Amino acid sequence: MFDYNFIRVFHMIKSHGSFSKPFLNFIISNSNLSKAERAFILCVKYDYDYDREKALSEIRKIKDCHDKNLKFLLMMKKLELYRSLGRRKYAQALYNKLREVLLYISPNIRDSVIDELIAYIALSGEQNDDLGKFKLDNRHISDSANIFFEMNKGRKLIKDGNKEGLENFKNALKIATKIYHPSGIVTALNALCWYGMKYNLDQALEYGKEALYSAGMYFEGANILYAFDTVIEMMNNTSDIAFTEISRDFVELYEKAPENIKKRYKKAKRLAEDTLNGSFYHIDGKIKRFLRKINKEYALDAFITRKQVYNILHSKVKSIRGETIRRILKRIDIKDFQVDSLPSPFWIEFIKMKDGLDDGIDAVINERQTLDPYVKARLDLEREFLGRMPEHIKENFIKAYLNLDEDERHVIDRFARDYIRYDIKWGMRIEVPDEMEEYVKVFHLKRMSAALAYWSYDDEKGRKKFVRTLGRIRDGMGERIGHAYQMIG
Repeated sequence: MFDYNFIRVFHMIKSHGSFSKPFLNFIISNSNLSKAERAFILCVKYDYDYDREKALSEIRKIKDCHDKNLKFLLMMKKLELYRSLGRRKYAQALYNKLREVLLYISPNIRDSVIDELIAYIALSGEQNDDLGKFKLDNRHISDSANIFFEMNKGRKLIKDGNKEGLENFKNALKIATKIYHPSGIVTALNALCWYGMKYNLDQALEYGKEALYSAGMYFEGANILYAFDTVIEMMNNTSDIAFTEISRDFVELYEKAPENIKKRYKKAKRLAEDTLNGSFYHIDGKIKRFLRKINKEYALDAFITRKQVYNILHSKVKSIRGETIRRILKRIDIKDFQVDSLPSPFWIEFIKMKDGLDDGIDAVINERQTLDPYVKARLDLEREFLGRMPEHIKENFIKAYLNLDEDERHVIDRFARDYIRYDIKWGMRIEVPDEMEEYVKVFHLKRMSAALAYWSYDDEKGRKKFVRTLGRIRDGMGERIGHAYQMIG
């Protein structure tokens, strides 16, 4: 018999994909799982992190499973991993075994097993095998599985030169949006970008930017690098002013990624670094008009030589060095200018000067501008977090936040994003950890969102640091924290 929490989380995984990861962390730490149940949950978690060999190792640890339905689930997951890893011989053997016992599998999990069997047929090219009565368009296919089946149909049509495949990607996006399956949303948008660029470059690029925005809206960590990879590959031959910032932020995320993920994106890393290494720009009319404008206010010859100012403004030179632009930027206040009013070399060099992603609450407070959709999404989450506070509470919160060190600020930034992104209807509840009870009451937090923000951390060390940093915010807000107010609702 399955543990009750296990079956609830199993259906959560099926409904929301990797967005449900906090539930996996919760059940691993809080339920009396059997060894086989724990192996399944850990396997799913490692698969979400693209560490499929480690995921397989968890299943292989289970030598004997007395619950036949759990055994079938482990076989199903193993089939999925073998399929993803391209180990066709092993996948075919598992497929045959599961097909033979299909009618004996509990209805609680049978549809999920059917989804994976049909996925094997669809994705392995075994089109002569229609799984008997379980056909590809049969009612047994779940919405979450149908997202990826639609995308597979689209890839095959595009590969055959049929533009109609893009409609399948759009269908996948509609399904993923309807059932709130964030990984499906990002994957479908990414496919529309990659496969659509040969038909309409501008439209495809918009899909790519939307994929980056959705990645920032729903996920933390390096598992969204594939969306950057697609956009960087695509933008490499464009003059889009956002390219440098997207490249800069990709490199920042890449450097923090695990090695098993890094190796997938080495080409994108090279393209991004080539973009960041450019140092000469042609002086056009927009650059000269901009420099004349700021020269009246800032006196350019105070920080570049008078001769340089004369040569640039009187067309004596045809190019300007990135180093010269950076010297100018260090003396002006970039907030005084809208991005579209800046010559692109000035925005590009400003981006190169960035330290980190620049996507925290401090960036919201200082109204920093960005052209990277991934960063925009993260700032939008933090802006909404602050927007839910009464003004007098927000002022004290911001003061406390600004007194934190940089590492602690990052913890609060992530909390703000997670608190908002997980504030949806989940269909199940988990209890607030004892360590969080004080802060739920003090800050008037929504219990479910607070609990999921806590369980978004993969390890106990991260959770303890999170709770400790909330305490620093509380202490920094002083006596006002004791009054009756609503901070976030």
